[in-house]
Amino acid sequence: MARSFYSHIKEAWRSPKEGKLAELQWQRKQEWRDEGAIERIERPTRLDKARELGYKAKQGVIVARVSVRKGGSRKQRFKAGRRSKRQ
Repeated sequence: MARSFYSHIKEAWRSPKEGKLAELQWQRKQEWRDEGAIERIERPTRLDKARELGYKAKQGVIVARVSVRKGGSRKQRFKAGRRSKRQ
C-alpha cells in the first residue's frame, strides 16, 4: 500500500540529520533568532504534526511560532532583590 505524504514528512522529522532537513533547520534557526518571541506565520512548520492536532488551512485559522525557554517546566524569576542588569 502506498504511503501518504504526511508519513514521509513524519519519517523525515524522526531523523533530520539524514535528509536535507538538517540544513533547512539550521537556516531557519538563524532567521528565527533575529525575529521576535511570538511570530505569526503563514503555515505550520511541521504540517504532519499540525494535521494530527486538528489544523486545517481555513480562513480565520492563524498559526504562530513562539520561542520557549529550555527545560521541561516553567522557570520562576527571582523573588529576592536583584540588580536589573542581572535578570
